[in-house]
Amino acid sequence: MFTLVYGLGESGISATQALVRENERVRVADAGDDDCLQRTLRELGVEGVLGAGPEILKEADRVVVSPGIRPRDPVLRAAEERGVPIISEVGLGLEMLGGRVRVAAVTGTNGKTTVVDMLRRMLGGVPHAVAGNSWRALTGCLDEVREAGLLVLEVSSFQLHYLERPGFDVAALLNARPDHLNWHASFGEYARDKLRVFEGQGPEDLALVSARDPVGLGAAAELATEVLVVGEGDTAVRGGRLSLRGREIAAEAELRFAGTHNLENALFAGAAAQRLGASFESIRAGLLGYRLKPHRLEIVAERAGVLYVDDSKATNPAAVAAALNSFEEPVVLILGGSEKETDFAEILPHLARCRAIVCQGEAGPGIFAYLRGSGDVCRLVADLREAVAEAASLAREGDVVLLSPGCASFDQFAGYAERGEEFAQLVAEIAEVRR
Repeated sequence: MFTLVYGLGESGISATQALVRENERVRVADAGDDDCLQRTLRELGVEGVLGAGPEILKEADRVVVSPGIRPRDPVLRAAEERGVPIISEVGLGLEMLGGRVRVAAVTGTNGKTTVVDMLRRMLGGVPHAVAGNSWRALTGCLDEVREAGLLVLEVSSFQLHYLERPGFDVAALLNARPDHLNWHASFGEYARDKLRVFEGQGPEDLALVSARDPVGLGAAAELATEVLVVGEGDTAVRGGRLSLRGREIAAEAELRFAGTHNLENALFAGAAAQRLGASFESIRAGLLGYRLKPHRLEIVAERAGVLYVDDSKATNPAAVAAALNSFEEPVVLILGGSEKETDFAEILPHLARCRAIVCQGEAGPGIFAYLRGSGDVCRLVADLREAVAEAASLAREGDVVLLSPGCASFDQFAGYAERGEEFAQLVAEIAEVRR
């Protein structure tokens, strides 16, 4: 088997190293060519090509592709035309595991990292390993996964796109909202890729969908497995209490986090943990001790009676809508970042909560043009620095300044975490200037 690894990011490097350990023939390639990639190629010590085009497919029996590379990339298009199989790094890892471990997979437009984080805490004494999307490359921790016997896997639509009938023991689709439409050909394709998480499941497996998600709910009747609908029946939030299959696991007032979407995330995690062997006590303890990861509705400061909240992880409109629903106070909302060709119609019903909206970044002009007629106070500025200054000038005592961009961060930052850290720093600078 001669494998081409295409894309030399974290997943590509990990896949290459795993293939070398298995003594497989491997060539690596990347469409880019810079000092960092050249150094990576030297460190890997395998045959490689930078600035690559379709010619690198010569002799390749398959392509392992990094998740950031779009299907319409010339190399991937050529591979499909020639009938060369394409798999994701996650697919390669699952193939190397050979079905000898149980796998719980979580996907969704929003909340998947939070659900995986909650789930791993609820599992308590149940041996397990965590990998995928926001965590670490699966191919880099295969021995740990084999030893644990249980894998908790976060999977994105990019990783699912090239994944055929994985047959997960537990599969969860939290929600599917328009996102990454600069990568996927359409929302229909995006939704189909999300639903791949259920492919290959049998009657003994468990599928989790949300009562609030039309995509998952619409597919539930066609699934050949046990289906649990989170948010209806005896697995739901009723009167401020979270019930899992009819048993109360916590009261909302006991939790260290808030937001309707996060309560649903907790039920998804609890249902998966229960199926994977966690005790009721372990599920409850994991839930009561849980705090949200950084940059998810994280309070970074209170200045002159104004609360500044970092929700930089909100990289699509559905996440913005969920964030706005978490506040009763008037909000000055900061939107914008790198362009993903996303429709912001989903946030329109929630803008009544906003005192003002500040649009910034590469996508800022388009969002501003779209929202300008909504009747809200709307401002357009160049970047995040100007946006924080403008938001602070618009906010009144008792307001919330909310960074919930609805966009990726790559126009100004290396990632959402760096954007969130810069937001906190800018807020601190404003306070210093005012003093």
